[in-house]
Amino acid sequence: MSTTVTDTSAGGWTPRLAFSACVMILILEATSLGFLLVSVALPQVSQHFQTTQGGWLITAYVLSGAVLSPLMGKLADILGKRKVMVICLSVSLVGAIITTAAPTFGVLILGRFLQGATIPTMFLSYSLMRDVYPTRILALATSMSMTGIGVFSIGTPFLVGALLDTWGFRALFAFDIAWLAVLIPLLVVTTPESPVRHRSKVDVLGAASLGLGLCIVLAAISLGNTWGWTSAATLGGIALGLVLLVCFVVRSLRYSAPIVNLRIFTTRAILLAVVTAAAAQSMSGNFWAMSPIIAQTPREVGGDYGLGLTALEFGWLSAPQALLIVLAGIMVGKLTNKVGAALLMNVGLVMMMIGGVLIGFSSDTFGGLLTACAVTGIGCGLCWGTLPALVISGTTPENQATIAGMVQVSYSSFSAITPVVLFIILGSYATIASDGFVVYSAEAFQWGGILMAGVLAVALLLALTVLRGRRQDSMIVDRDRLAEQIVPADVPVPGR
Repeated sequence: MSTTVTDTSAGGWTPRLAFSACVMILILEATSLGFLLVSVALPQVSQHFQTTQGGWLITAYVLSGAVLSPLMGKLADILGKRKVMVICLSVSLVGAIITTAAPTFGVLILGRFLQGATIPTMFLSYSLMRDVYPTRILALATSMSMTGIGVFSIGTPFLVGALLDTWGFRALFAFDIAWLAVLIPLLVVTTPESPVRHRSKVDVLGAASLGLGLCIVLAAISLGNTWGWTSAATLGGIALGLVLLVCFVVRSLRYSAPIVNLRIFTTRAILLAVVTAAAAQSMSGNFWAMSPIIAQTPREVGGDYGLGLTALEFGWLSAPQALLIVLAGIMVGKLTNKVGAALLMNVGLVMMMIGGVLIGFSSDTFGGLLTACAVTGIGCGLCWGTLPALVISGTTPENQATIAGMVQVSYSSFSAITPVVLFIILGSYATIASDGFVVYSAEAFQWGGILMAGVLAVALLLALTVLRGRRQDSMIVDRDRLAEQIVPADVPVPGR
């Protein structure tokens, strides 16, 4: 096939690009939907299976992303980003089918792990947009894709609440089946395939050692309260997992094409993206785990916490938060090239820190929890909206999917750990009532809020000191680098 150099620096919005951007937004919303479904349903799922291990509903989902992201990043460089996105969404569809019919908690966790295959689409989407969208609209398009659209985001919490209150938690996973079945063909029809290719080996052994190591360590830690922290099972599991992780590190440093090239994390721009994204992503997950439990626990059951809301009523807390995430993302698209992505990320971290303090110490009333949701929503929108800019400005087009995958696996790995830590904290204050309802205490959520604020404070401190730089402060990518993209002559490029 003949090739030619294609310049995407010119052009603007076209009807096809607008339709493509909407599909990208909905795909990214499918990823956030994976969090939303289980976070709202955590009280009901925990009651149904009578378990205090509800954090694994989040951990399995995110851990899947941590394992699959580098693999999908490599495959995307070889096969094409759109094709790999279709594969990811199809695997997630299978997972949604399994979770809908899961007879046991273990099978439910398996389905959640497969559903996590949507997570790599978070970086594949903006990497694909980077290859086929005109530069002039790239900042707005990527930031909007990461934060969603207003109507959908506002309506989803009420839809999820209505499904949960009417048909139970299985209806939520059934909805995910329908959602993914529609999105997969729409992606193929609306968005052209990326012409950028980069030959690379796929390190399956490295991915396996990383995934198994994390799974075993997290499983041992999460069951520490049950098995005993000094038991042979707990200590042996942690030791085995750490050995596998050490093997992963050694392979990464010695193998010619590792699944995660640890040496790239010596680059300040990439480290900034990893550290800040890890803190923001993981702590937003912790917030969404705590807020529905606080909101939906009846005060007469919770004692010193609980608002007694239905899942539908919880929408009046989560819908404003979703709207603020969207508005903050739009603001990022408008301001990134003016004030810099790093500054916006830091402001977002501060807002999320405040949200952590509020949910820990001021969520005993509807107004207090609403304020915590609102402040955290603004912070999430700023942090998520700036992440594509930080990654794009620190990579070259031909290696972008691979490096973005490494960034994804880094903060997804951390995001898989923190829910386990959170539920260890909550579990130490937990009791199971006669009807199977899991009851915590206000003190448990105070420590959860402290954990959230502390992690974000550390990330902010690093961003302001050792990781502070200049190149990553802007979304602007050198125009000369765009000419390095080799595009097949018969591939249409939108906006030209």
